[in-house]
Amino acid sequence: MKNREHLRVHAGPTTPYEKAQLEEMWKVGQIPTDTLYWHEGMAQWAVISDLFANTKMAPPLPMDVGNADSMTFPAAS
Repeated sequence: MKNREHLRVHAGPTTPYEKAQLEEMWKVGQIPTDTLYWHEGMAQWAVISDLFANTKMAPPLPMDVGNADSMTFPAAS
């Protein structure tokens, strides 16, 4: 089985993703820069911005403060 990156957003549950899927989400600004990630073999969680430090990110999307708690992410593949 391929190694998957696990995301934890705002202390919520973890969700596994393929790295390529995360990179696409990162490029279009769908992942907050303070999101934590982990994969098998890592000693501890790390900030997702470290994983994609050399990948250009789209400008952040405007935050709808009224709906900040209802942020959703694409389903893991």
